[in-house]
Amino acid sequence: MELEKYIGTWENKSGNRLEIKRKNNKSLSVSFFDSKKQPVVREYFNNLKTIDMHAELDYYGSSIEVELWDKGKGFYLVLLHEYMELKDDHGYYLAPGLARNIDDEFLGKYFSLFEPLDQYKKVE
Repeated sequence: MELEKYIGTWENKSGNRLEIKRKNNKSLSVSFFDSKKQPVVREYFNNLKTIDMHAELDYYGSSIEVELWDKGKGFYLVLLHEYMELKDDHGYYLAPGLARNIDDEFLGKYFSLFEPLDQYKKVE
């Protein structure tokens, strides 16, 4: 199943960490920790921490979309699972991106909470 390849613990060079677990056959639970190994407090979302956020495959089945707010509101983290050949390493990585819903303008203010958007390598 497509979701299996995302499950595990992933870390980028800056020390940001993603812990991804299966919720059911169609969705995942994603927790995001900053380089200090602390979840981010989402001021824009009643100060909820970035723990057990809902994620699903996108429409095309090519990436997962992690809801950083309520579904259909605000912005979300997109994680593409792909093979990369880097200068000092090669293998499968999660390539992150942030996307916003067309009517929302909050991404500019809160983008920095999830930086840097470096690729994540599986560590567990």
